[in-house]
Amino acid sequence: MRAWLLSLALFFLASAHAVPDLSQAVRERLQQVPVLRGEFEQQKQVQGFAKPLVSRGSFVVARERGVLWQTRTPFASQLRLTRDEIVATQNGAVAFRLDAGKEPAVRVINSLMFALLNGDLSGLAEHFKIEGTTEGKGWALQLTPRQAALAKLMSRVELGGDQHVRSIRIDEANGDKTVIRFSAQSSEPAKLTVDEAARFD
Repeated sequence: MRAWLLSLALFFLASAHAVPDLSQAVRERLQQVPVLRGEFEQQKQVQGFAKPLVSRGSFVVARERGVLWQTRTPFASQLRLTRDEIVATQNGAVAFRLDAGKEPAVRVINSLMFALLNGDLSGLAEHFKIEGTTEGKGWALQLTPRQAALAKLMSRVELGGDQHVRSIRIDEANGDKTVIRFSAQSSEPAKLTVDEAARFD
């Protein structure tokens, strides 16, 4: 679950206050849209297992509402992140619900996510040392946790993309690795559909 939440929060990462030139260069390349949809493939390599665990699905990012993360395979499930909570459902039933008002970690993840959605990137440098490069329309960022609490979860994060974030790699502190690749990203239609809006309620 932690990898999911970290991935979703970091998905929106474009830059950091600590590296203003890089920040501006990456931000200029990223497309800022009210709603973004697409597909994902997540591969998680767990220590002691020869083959990675692979899951696939789709996502919807609504700047004013939050994120819907819909896994189709190997098991159908949905993760919904809003300002107030994180809710996971499976087979139509709530698997878990985390209240941002009661869970400090959820509050941090949600505040980070919405700051990134709204282009407020100044707080990231408090959490990560950020390095990166840009070339043509592409960019790549490497994040190293500054805080001990984050370092207990991950040792390094790599992001790459162009007008959209295309990949995220998380090297966890326990040796596990998660790689997520995004594809078929589209900002049309520009508003949530009736079904998407209902899934946020």
